[in-house]
Order: sequence, then structure tokens, then C-alpha cells
Amino acid sequence: MKKKFAFGMALLIGVSIMAAGCGDEKKEAPKGDAKPVAALDLTGAKDGTFAADSAKHEQLGHSHVELTIKNGTIEKVVHTGLDKDGKPKDENYGADKPEGVRKKAQVAYKAIGSYAEQLTSKKDLAKVDAIAGATVSYDQFKEAVTKAVDAAKK
Repeated sequence: MKKKFAFGMALLIGVSIMAAGCGDEKKEAPKGDAKPVAALDLTGAKDGTFAADSAKHEQLGHSHVELTIKNGTIEKVVHTGLDKDGKPKDENYGADKPEGVRKKAQVAYKAIGSYAEQLTSKKDLAKVDAIAGATVSYDQFKEAVTKAVDAAKK
């Protein structure tokens, strides 16, 4: 009987520790589904390169986008993710975090380049697919692109 009780307690403690370990991941990357995107209207956009930043997220930083527009079409997109301290996110982003958080950080880092590539090739923000685990980066990318297009129209 004592062995069963000891085993049960050990199991309960183990499960509790695992559940507590997952808590940091939830704080690091807030949940939220990607919002639908309206097609970009480039009517009246001037030719040139236009830059914009998204709003800053307290824990995850923000996005910086540079769009090159020519003849009413997006020709080039440069998307840079910046951490909460303003440093560019790179292959080491999240390296100092627990493994689960580090993996999510790397998903976000890879998504940053993917979003720029997708917009460059598809020429339509509504056709840029969100990547699971990088929703905040996706929302920030959309916001920065929209602001850059608005700047091109002024």
C-alpha cells in the first residue's frame, strides 16, 4: 500500500513540475489567432522604398519593414524582427531561454524571412500565409507593411 501511495505522489509531483515548466512558454508568446488580411491597395503609391515599424510588443519587440514599390507593384520586401531591446532577431534569438521557448523563438525568427519572401513573390499581403507559432510576428509584419504602403501614398 505504501509503495502505491509513494508512486502516486511521485507521479503527481512529476506532472506538476512539467505543467509548471510549460508556464514560461505561455508568458513568452501570447496566444491569438492571425486576423484576416485585406488586400493591399497600391493605387496612388509612389515608386521608391518606404519603411515602417509595427507597434512594440512589451516582451517580443517589433517588426521593421522596407518595401520597394515600382509601377504600383511590390518589388522587394525586407523584414527585420527586433527584440524588446531593439536588437535584430537572428539564429541565436531565444538561445538563453528554456528549450520550449527557444524553439518558439526560432519559429518566429524563420517566419520573419518567410513573410518577406511570400509578399515579394505573391505581391499580395492577403496571400501571405501565417506560420503557426509566429502569429505575433505575422500581425506585426502586416501592420508594418500597411504603414509602409500608406507612406508611399503620401
